[in-house]
Amino acid sequence: MKTKEEKLIQYLFPTKKKNKTTNDSMDEKQKYDRRLLAFLSSDKLDATLYRRILLQIPTKIIPRMANPLLLADFLTSSYETQNNASKILALHGLYILMTQYNLEYPFFFGKLYSLLTIDIFNAKYKARFFYLLDIFLQSSHLPVNLIASFAKRLARLSLLIPQHDQCLIITFIYNLIIRHPTIRIMINRQQTQSIDSNKDIYSSKELDPNKTNAIESSLWEIESLTHHHHPDVATCALTLMSLRKKNNERDIHQLLEIDYDEMFEHDLNRSIRSDKKKDKTKNSECPINFNMTVSLFD
Repeated sequence: MKTKEEKLIQYLFPTKKKNKTTNDSMDEKQKYDRRLLAFLSSDKLDATLYRRILLQIPTKIIPRMANPLLLADFLTSSYETQNNASKILALHGLYILMTQYNLEYPFFFGKLYSLLTIDIFNAKYKARFFYLLDIFLQSSHLPVNLIASFAKRLARLSLLIPQHDQCLIITFIYNLIIRHPTIRIMINRQQTQSIDSNKDIYSSKELDPNKTNAIESSLWEIESLTHHHHPDVATCALTLMSLRKKNNERDIHQLLEIDYDEMFEHDLNRSIRSDKKKDKTKNSECPINFNMTVSLFD
């Protein structure tokens, strides 16, 4: 038998899909709002349930509410008090409230910008983060200084991150430039100074992405990656630096889950295919003996 608390949790945060959840009457939605807020303000939230709630807010909880803006305080508090994984989920909920329910939250992109650190590439939620970041930066109405700051921060990180993530970041910047052509000047601008982060006009320590001077800088970091030892990374960088106005965005979803093992297997298969093209008569397996033996004691 389920306890009252378990039944309440199942009612508020169902694990299975419910039919016609958005067709509840206004009275039912208001009742849901009251019970939800009372539960969120209680001390019954463990880490697992907390994450489950944040995951369900955009798709399952908000559609059942009469006034989704009531979640604003909970989501803001979640960003301030939880770990980075929960912060990302909290920002997703806030983004829904901003774009669909007219919530005013001027610090959103500043908080998002602050999450762009080297640690994000070693976290298990990396794929979700960049999936959501791609959504957050889609609007064509975002200020050019802000978009330039994200592009520049990502470019700077591309020099420090694991090799298997570099194509993801380069492609992400590529798509940003396609969506926001104004920042194309960061490609076209010639770097008169030496490639030295200390001489770059971009202020990497500035917390406000609207004040980093990124739009006055260039993407010299991507230019340096055109000489990368790995052909995939070098090709991605060259593609970005030679970007044309009529180019289309590229799909980043297949790059989100790539790791070292997958990259190694890809390189190995490419090497085998290359050997086959050079000489189709030769076996692609690695030789272990110069002369084929006839018998064991020959």
